[in-house]
Amino acid sequence: MARLLMVDDQDRYATLVRRALPEHELVGPARSWAEAKAALRRLGRGVDVVLLDVHFDIPEAELLGLPESPSPRDVERARRQQGLHILEALRASHPDLAVLLMTSRDDLPLEQAAERHHAEEYTYFLDDDLADADALRAQIANILAAQAGEDSDGPVFWGRNPALRRLRAQLLTLARGRLPIILGGPTGTGKSLIARHFIHPRSGREGRFVSVDLSTMPKDLVTAHLFGAARGSYTGAVADRKGAFEEASGGTLFLDEIGNLAEDVQKMLLTVLQEGVVTRLGDMKERAVDVKLVVATHEDLPALVREGRFRADLYMRLNPACTVLLPPLRERLGDLNRLIEESFEKALAGPYLRELVEVYTQSHGLSGAKLTLTTGDEVPEPEPGILWVLLPQKALVLLRRHPWPGNLRELVMTIENALVFSFAELAQLREVERPDLVQLRPKLIRDLLRTGDLDTNELPADGWRVEVAVRAGESLNDVALDIERQYFTALWRAYDGDFREMGRCLMNDPDCARKVQLRFNQLGLKVRDLRGRAEG
Repeated sequence: MARLLMVDDQDRYATLVRRALPEHELVGPARSWAEAKAALRRLGRGVDVVLLDVHFDIPEAELLGLPESPSPRDVERARRQQGLHILEALRASHPDLAVLLMTSRDDLPLEQAAERHHAEEYTYFLDDDLADADALRAQIANILAAQAGEDSDGPVFWGRNPALRRLRAQLLTLARGRLPIILGGPTGTGKSLIARHFIHPRSGREGRFVSVDLSTMPKDLVTAHLFGAARGSYTGAVADRKGAFEEASGGTLFLDEIGNLAEDVQKMLLTVLQEGVVTRLGDMKERAVDVKLVVATHEDLPALVREGRFRADLYMRLNPACTVLLPPLRERLGDLNRLIEESFEKALAGPYLRELVEVYTQSHGLSGAKLTLTTGDEVPEPEPGILWVLLPQKALVLLRRHPWPGNLRELVMTIENALVFSFAELAQLREVERPDLVQLRPKLIRDLLRTGDLDTNELPADGWRVEVAVRAGESLNDVALDIERQYFTALWRAYDGDFREMGRCLMNDPDCARKVQLRFNQLGLKVRDLRGRAEG
């Protein structure tokens, strides 16, 4: 059972929800933002979804979004779009809370508002109780399914990020269907990992998972590798060979960096997708194939289509509606601690590090000790059977500040290198004061993160870059304050709440920490809320 908070000045939608979703608890309706805020304060984290109407016919004193000395037209506009103003206020205080926008008016741009303010869903009611009940039931089920997703599926870590949880729910649906899936997003975000360890196991197919990286394959071998070749069809073809499509028939075929395909191979791929058959190079016989196709790219496929570098008919056959964009690591900093733990576990599975650890533990009488990662500046007490790996707070701040152009792949490599260098250094020492404690020193982390001559402990010449969303407001001052809240929040997370470091970044003076914290509070930001969302 979920708890739904209704925010609406009327009773119709509340009545509809109680009748359509009796299995859930409905709170409210709250008639204004003041009542909604009080309900959220009273219920704390006990609200699963907010159901928010858009038009509110309430007194002027209770309206959000009014300018000073409002005209009657300003008041009417604020009433007509009051739900959008409430949504903006919700996002400032509860950025991760699921919200469903609702209206029966067709003159409101809910699509743009939902995207701008990160509403989970939006629905236009048809004033038909049965149809509206079905639509509402389906949308709430989608939201709750995403919230109920696991933190991880094998080596794929989703975390608590709402966007990643929605992505998981979407991929779960797409994996079961027959349509191709396009995985987009920057390099290193885990596209191949998701294809192999999440999509394929949930596809219901018993065949193999076959992966082809088109960015590393010689262009003259791509055709034979994908579609197969008959003996003698090219120099070195001494026997008939199956291609990737045949090998993956009955299973999943993953084509990484699909944008690298030459135009003639794109045409052949289109034919295979349309006809469900392949013809080996140098052969005339058609062979039926049945694959779940997953393609990946870090490029903008629609842009490649516009530029004439990717066939429009092939792009449409791949079904752009089944595109899933994986976010870069810099948008997942709330899960960074858990991602570091996941990277730590992956690094320990590597053979070279495993050998180093074994040599170290044997030389210090710690054979069989379990490596356990801990973060912060508190040195753990010795425990039998535990080999502590300490990541100090300063090192954690450096990891949070790093822009991560290589995303998850770069994070895993950084943690693995830090472990290798740390154990290699200690292995050279005959005597160690605390052999059960290995510290990943901040200087080592800083050196590993250094790119060229750029030191991550120094401010870049053009400053730190923070991505913000420019959202329309009632005044330019409202817009400026919204942007300021966004970059203060981003810096707080990047510096792990260290106001001295924020002062150094914003004013080139760590002693300005008090000024920075005062402005932080004036913007309505609360450390307790931000820390709670990061941990949750």
